[in-house]
Amino acid sequence: MFKTHLMFSLLVSSLIFKYFSLNPYLFVLILVLAGSLPDIDHTKSRIGRKLFIISWIINFFFGHRRLIHSIIFASILSLVIKMVFNEYWIPFYIGYLSHLFLDVLTKQGLYIFYPSNFKLDGFIKTNGLFEKVFLFILFVLNVYLIIKLL
Repeated sequence: MFKTHLMFSLLVSSLIFKYFSLNPYLFVLILVLAGSLPDIDHTKSRIGRKLFIISWIINFFFGHRRLIHSIIFASILSLVIKMVFNEYWIPFYIGYLSHLFLDVLTKQGLYIFYPSNFKLDGFIKTNGLFEKVFLFILFVLNVYLIIKLL
């Protein structure tokens, strides 16, 4: 779910931003946005609905959880971002990988090295009880870290 990806990437960014000499606000923003980006390949995702035409084209040619959800694609895109935005590729790559990590934990899984047929899948049902409990825990941890930072 979008909310789970959002909360997880926010938690990751809150835990690691201080280890990088980048603008912390920009670091968190990029990481959180990148944590939601891979679902652009699904027309019914939050980002897919906002960018429907782009989402539809990507989904038509590659499908959901295929090319856009691969480490190879994430690495190439991060390399392009590095050439344009220098060190800000780091929060982008971490955020993108945070999305892939969570998707690997789901029953649907991922072809993590697409176009290879190697698939990793987990035990979590998307939008199931376990994910909702996990989302609540992420929310509590984020609130705690934000209060601690203030």
